[in-house]
Amino acid sequence: MSLSDDIADATIRHQIYLQRYKSSVVKQILKLLDNVEGDIVSDLARRDLQKLTPKQLGGLLTNLKRKIKTGYKPLIDKLSDEVKELGSYEKQFQMNMFDKLIPLNLSLISPSNEQIYAAARARPFQGLLLREWYNGMPDGTFRRVKSAISQGYVEGQTTQQIIRTIRGTRAQAGIIEQSRRGAEATVRTALAHTANVARNEIYRRNQSRIKVIQWVSTLDGRTSAICRAYDGKVFPPKSGPRPPVHINCRSTTIAVFKTAKQLQKMLKIKKVPVATRASMNGQVAADLNYNDWLKKQPKSFQDEVLGRKKGDLFRAGVPMDRFIDKAGNELTLDELKERENSSWVKAGL
Repeated sequence: MSLSDDIADATIRHQIYLQRYKSSVVKQILKLLDNVEGDIVSDLARRDLQKLTPKQLGGLLTNLKRKIKTGYKPLIDKLSDEVKELGSYEKQFQMNMFDKLIPLNLSLISPSNEQIYAAARARPFQGLLLREWYNGMPDGTFRRVKSAISQGYVEGQTTQQIIRTIRGTRAQAGIIEQSRRGAEATVRTALAHTANVARNEIYRRNQSRIKVIQWVSTLDGRTSAICRAYDGKVFPPKSGPRPPVHINCRSTTIAVFKTAKQLQKMLKIKKVPVATRASMNGQVAADLNYNDWLKKQPKSFQDEVLGRKKGDLFRAGVPMDRFIDKAGNELTLDELKERENSSWVKAGL
């Protein structure tokens, strides 16, 4: 097996755990959003909106805007903290992976945690900076709430009718549910952005040792057209597209290092074992299809990813239409660290 295959194997397993970590953060963030809904509804329930003058209605909307912004602050603070911690952990994971898998001492340069966090904040994704994504959540919620209240007021709706529009019904998602979906997409994309920025900061500082960067997509029924097109493609270490390329993007990248012979000459290494030359051949990872990759994993890991019943079906030949873990399976950052440390131990590294 080539070095790139080993790195791809570790990267795909890591990406699975990262998806679970994102789910854990989403759950915590959405719980904080419940307070925002409570503040909006309680403010409206105390009033008969049809009895308000236009000036009083304006005052109500101003007060709601302030409450929504205040209500989102703990949510934004939590996400900002997670971004900072994930950036540090992702750097640690990547450097640890290279240290364990690369059979040569390449003296790789590691960015500082502060540099990764600064880069995550400074580099836009989907045309916006992190702070703009943060601010967009309360701003979007207020715009939707304002529209529902203003339209209901003009149409003569009762306060309860307007609250129903905000809360939604079984048949139709309300404004709060739309905000929850938007918050979830923002959280998942911001964390994906942060993890990929950490990788790119390592690639950038070590580009003289890296041949190309290979794109790895999660290939299942939810994979976007652009990620399917990029899967397996290679790009220069300091240029080319990088994930996330869209909202909720689950793609990642791996570094394909130069050959042992090239690195030996560049780093003035006196002797390179034959086995090392064979593994460090500069080739890209051979097979990055998630479905095929999972088939090669131990039964215990397949069940951990899919659940035992789905795992049985998968092993019986049912294709994995959706690469998702069993319902409710989430990981905190500490649990993520513990799980991945255990993976290295099991691998004897």
